[in-house]
Amino acid sequence: MTALSRLAIIIAILSALALVGTLVFYFQEIAIPPLLMLFARLGLPTAFILAAIVVFGNVARRRKS
Repeated sequence: MTALSRLAIIIAILSALALVGTLVFYFQEIAIPPLLMLFARLGLPTAFILAAIVVFGNVARRRKS
């Protein structure tokens, strides 16, 4: 595993936890902290983009060899 793929996995896990935290705050009718909402909204797309970069990099590396 490369460092980029590990970073994508960590971001995806943290974003999923942020989504759970957002839902908990929402259902308890507590104001959601802006940073939590920001990470919940932007974390998963960022992780998927990083994962796509890893996949395309691996495909390109295999074609060279």
